[in-house]
Amino acid sequence: MSKPNAAATEALCYPGHFVSIPSDRGTDRVWMDGFWAHGAKRQPTLILFLHGMHSNFYRSQLKKAFLTRSHARGCDVLTFNNRGAEQRVAHERFEDCLRDIDAVLTFARRQGYRRFVLAGHSTGCQKSVFYQARRQNPAIKGIVLLAPGDDYALARRAAGPRFDEWVQRARDWVAQGRGDDVMRPKGCLGFSARRYLSVADPRRNEAKVFDYDGRLHHFRQVRTPMLLLFGSEEEYACIPVPEMHARLRQTTRSRRFHDVIIPGGDHSFHGVESEAADVALEWIASLAPKPRPRR
Repeated sequence: MSKPNAAATEALCYPGHFVSIPSDRGTDRVWMDGFWAHGAKRQPTLILFLHGMHSNFYRSQLKKAFLTRSHARGCDVLTFNNRGAEQRVAHERFEDCLRDIDAVLTFARRQGYRRFVLAGHSTGCQKSVFYQARRQNPAIKGIVLLAPGDDYALARRAAGPRFDEWVQRARDWVAQGRGDDVMRPKGCLGFSARRYLSVADPRRNEAKVFDYDGRLHHFRQVRTPMLLLFGSEEEYACIPVPEMHARLRQTTRSRRFHDVIIPGGDHSFHGVESEAADVALEWIASLAPKPRPRR
């Protein structure tokens, strides 16, 4: 893919297609909008970029760094909204990420791709790991984890001394059939009671994926090659960044695990987006099968 064309107004044009992908055919089908960046010739590997909580397929310079730099490294990119995009995060069911990723993979296979890498940012990391732990999909050749936070620890920190009270209230509301009613504990994005429990109840899948004080059960199940990237200035870290790296490094059963700290980067890698994307793309390129020597 060629570099974006900069006009006098400094507008950027990204080669590719806007897409709208339907989820599975359940009664709650949604259409997932996204951008598929590719050149005239398809690259052998497609990166599926999973955005973070409350975000979308285009917001952030980090996504755009992947969109503009991937083609030269032998990859195309598909960044897409999932059911937790923007305001829909309030009522999202975390486990539906399996259906969302399955639907996007179905679309991608129809375009001719057979090799995939999941690149998740923030909550996209939880979804990437949970997906591969459950699906064990051999077509997923690698997983890039961009700033995987501990949602359970963050929920505790945000709510402070009233945390247990809020969790009990959410449980009561769900038991009363009010699971879709919105709660507003301190530091919360305005989650429904059911959604709040997804991150605040340590027994729930979303809370468990990156509970750094827990067993990291889902993370242990993934043997797919993984790259872990954090910025040195990660503002959502509940323990020091090097300790987060050490914990995941000691726990992983991935057959190929690599971790890098990007100096100066925060949770969204502001100002160092290109550096983070280049590290990820170089690692992804290293996963490509080596050509067989001619006899």
